[in-house]
Amino acid sequence: MPHRQLRSRLAGLAAAATVAPLLAALPLQSASAATVTVPRSYFGLHQTSLAQGERPGLPVGSARLWDVGGGWNKVEPARGKWDFTALDKAVDTANRYGAAPLLVLGATPTWASTKPTSQDVYGPGAAAMPRSVTYWREYVTAVAERYKGRVRAYQIWNEPNQSTFWTGTPAQMVQLTREARTIIKKADATATVVSPGFATRRPTDIPWFRSFLQAGGGKYSDVIGLHLYPAPTAGPEGSITLLNSAKAAMAAAGVRKPIWNTEINYGAGWANTDKPRTYNDANAASYVARTLLLNAGNGVSRVYWYAWDTKGYMGIDLTRNGKQTRAAESYRIVQQWLLNNQLQGCTTDRQRTYTCTIRFRNGSYGKVMWNPSKLIRVRTTKYTTGIQFINGRTLTFRGARNQTVIASPVLIRSTRL
Repeated sequence: MPHRQLRSRLAGLAAAATVAPLLAALPLQSASAATVTVPRSYFGLHQTSLAQGERPGLPVGSARLWDVGGGWNKVEPARGKWDFTALDKAVDTANRYGAAPLLVLGATPTWASTKPTSQDVYGPGAAAMPRSVTYWREYVTAVAERYKGRVRAYQIWNEPNQSTFWTGTPAQMVQLTREARTIIKKADATATVVSPGFATRRPTDIPWFRSFLQAGGGKYSDVIGLHLYPAPTAGPEGSITLLNSAKAAMAAAGVRKPIWNTEINYGAGWANTDKPRTYNDANAASYVARTLLLNAGNGVSRVYWYAWDTKGYMGIDLTRNGKQTRAAESYRIVQQWLLNNQLQGCTTDRQRTYTCTIRFRNGSYGKVMWNPSKLIRVRTTKYTTGIQFINGRTLTFRGARNQTVIASPVLIRSTRL
C-alpha cells in the first residue's frame, strides 16, 4: 500500500487482574507450532532514501525497492530508452549494507499502456495492462540481465487486487508473472520470483487473490507476497486473521509456498482522503514488536515494514524530526531477541494472553508475553533469570515473582522451561 494512496488505543487496560502461572492454567490453544530459526533476512524494510545512497536506518537483512524511483515507467520512459540511475543506487546501497534487495517490477509506462490517459497513482496509465506483452518482456529482460548476481529476488507487481495499482484481470496478471518468471530464471536460475504483493483487508481482496491462484499464478511464483495491513482500528492480531484467510485461499488452490509479508503498518484509512489512525509511542512500539513476533510465529518468512522515511500516510512512524522513535527501538530489541535464535511457536489462551517461546543460542529460554486487551499478572518460575521490556529496560533477578503483563510484550528469561 504505497504512501501516495494513503493520504487518505488499544482500549484501556483493566485496572486489576488475578495472578496466573507462567504456563497458564487455562488450556493453551495453539497459534503456531513449528520451530523456526529466525534469519537476518526475516527483518525487512522499505526506505526511499536508499536511492540517494543512505544506509538502512535499521540493521535489516532485506529491503523492498518500491517508491525508490525504480518502477518500469521510471526506468524506461520511452521504448528502449533506459534510466537506471535511481534503481542502481538503491540496489547498490542495499547490498553494501547487507540488506538483500527485493526488486518490484511494475507500473506501466504511458507509452506502453492500454489506458494511457488513465490518471493512476504512479502516473498516466501505470495501472493498466501493457498494449503488448513484448514490451513487458523487453523491460523484464533488461532488468534481469542488469541486476543478475546483485538482486536475488524479484516481485512481479504491487497490489494488483487494488484498482489503484492494476486495472487488468487476474488472468492477465498471471500472464505477466509467467513471462517474468521465464525471463528471470533464464538470467539467474537461482533467483527467487515473488508473486505480486496482494492486499488482504478489503472484502474483495482475498477473492481476487484466490482467482489469481486458481488461474495458475501460484505455479509461477516461488514465494507468495502478501500485504497484511489490517482495518484501521485493528492491530497485529487482526493482521494474523488476514494471514489465515490468505493461507486458506492458498490451501484451496493447492498452493504450498513460503509467504513474505512485503508491506505492513497500521492505521491506514480506507479511502484516499482518510487520515491514518495515530498511536502514542507506547502503542506504536507494542505493535511493531507484536508484528515481528506473530509473523515469525505463524510461518511468515520475511516482514518488510513500510516504511522508514515515509511520513503522514501510515499510523506508525519509525523516525520523527530526524530521530528514531520508540517504535524503531522496539524493532531493534525484538530483532535481538529473535535473530538466529529458535522461535518455538506462539500460543494464546482464553484470556487472549499470547506467549511466544524462544530458545537462545546459549541454550537458555525466553517467553515473550502480552495481552492486547487486559492487564494480567503471571507467576514466573524458579528458573527465571530476569525480564526485558521493548524499551530496552532490563531487570535481573533469580527465582519466582509476580509479573504484570499488558499489551506491550515482555521477555521473561530462564535457564529452562
